[in-house]
Amino acid sequence: MPDEAAAPGDATFGSAFVDRWVRGSIDVTPLTEADRRGVEAGLAALHEAAVGHPWHGNVVWVRSPQELARALANAPALMRGPYLAVAGRARAFRVAKALSQGTMVLGYAFIAAMVAFLPSYYAGSMVSRAAGYQLEGGGLLAVVVLVTIVTGLAAAAVLSRAAINSARNVFAPIGAEIEQTVQPILAPGRLGDLDVAAAVRRRTGGLWDERLLDGAWTEGAKVRGFHRDGMLHDPSVPGAAGPAALRELGGSLLLDAPGQAVLSGLIDVRRALVWVPYAWLTVVLEPPVQMHTEQAGEGVRLHREDGPALVWADGQVEFYLHGVRIPAELAGREPTVRELHAERNSEVRRVLIEREGWTHYISRAGLRLVSQAPDPGNPGRELRLYRTPARVFDSDRLLLMTNGSPDRTGALRHYAELVPGTLNDPVEAAAWQYGVPADVYRELARRT
Repeated sequence: MPDEAAAPGDATFGSAFVDRWVRGSIDVTPLTEADRRGVEAGLAALHEAAVGHPWHGNVVWVRSPQELARALANAPALMRGPYLAVAGRARAFRVAKALSQGTMVLGYAFIAAMVAFLPSYYAGSMVSRAAGYQLEGGGLLAVVVLVTIVTGLAAAAVLSRAAINSARNVFAPIGAEIEQTVQPILAPGRLGDLDVAAAVRRRTGGLWDERLLDGAWTEGAKVRGFHRDGMLHDPSVPGAAGPAALRELGGSLLLDAPGQAVLSGLIDVRRALVWVPYAWLTVVLEPPVQMHTEQAGEGVRLHREDGPALVWADGQVEFYLHGVRIPAELAGREPTVRELHAERNSEVRRVLIEREGWTHYISRAGLRLVSQAPDPGNPGRELRLYRTPARVFDSDRLLLMTNGSPDRTGALRHYAELVPGTLNDPVEAAAWQYGVPADVYRELARRT
């Protein structure tokens, strides 16, 4: 779909729209009943655009990722009642359907057995002659009956499995179908020189990820969930920001009535946090009651040093440092060196060390100094090269440096980076960090 031509004031409108949209992305205002009805109306529009039967109306609201995982694991049971209740389906319908499927399985199994009868008779006769031993009539008949029964049972097993899988497909996830429906609608996103969709993705892309689908019921199909600004399994998929901005500005989106309904549905659903669609069920995760974030470049990420960054309505809490989820048992205290070295997630280990400070960690862990030298790119400061503990980091050399400029508090922060284990000169290690030869780094006036 072609981009809309820039209109006067697009740049001002676009940046203001992105700011407003991002505020909605981190909004944790408690949902009202009107909000819930709006979300469900949006889900209905999206469902009816992507699925060949009417909206099921079966929405399960959950208050935390733990409740989400339980609901997804229990999805078949949660869907069965609404599915059987549609169009007057009742116990008689279930019995009739089971009988018809059973009759079909038995019928085809009988046909398979009969088809196998004659070939097995002739095969048995040929084998007995080739072996030089003629089976008596009763023995040959026993072989034929055995082969016939085995063939019938095998056919029944295969057909029964196919019937069960067919029934399960009624309850399959439909995230892929909805994604295919909304993708063409999400394509436009540029206001003049500003790509609204890309700007929102840069700002909010690190907030939510596929971890929220851990434990999801799949039944052979990938469960795909959506969040306020895109899809959980694919951060590159844009949300509704781009076309919503164009529509608000008065631009023509070239959408038919169903497309407009889908766009409205995507905007309405944003009051929820995450939603996971099935054919006869949609699970919706409410926003947390508290969300603490920090600015990181253009983006917003979860962060809080003095408590949980996310607090959910059922009391579940999650701890984040600079966008990295921290185990609750390590969040409220200084981990021991043994705990830090036992942590297998390198990002978790890094942010925990940075919280206490690299110099403090190096002192506590007793890292051995390999060499030190004045920093040519940061006059008055030193570079220190340490040997790391065995089997803890991805390299056995750690370079400790000092920021060229004070941080917002006026302090000079120490930071460390892993460097190749073949390096023993800290200046060469710093040069490697900047991707320049050591001689070039030694001539730097000052690093920033």
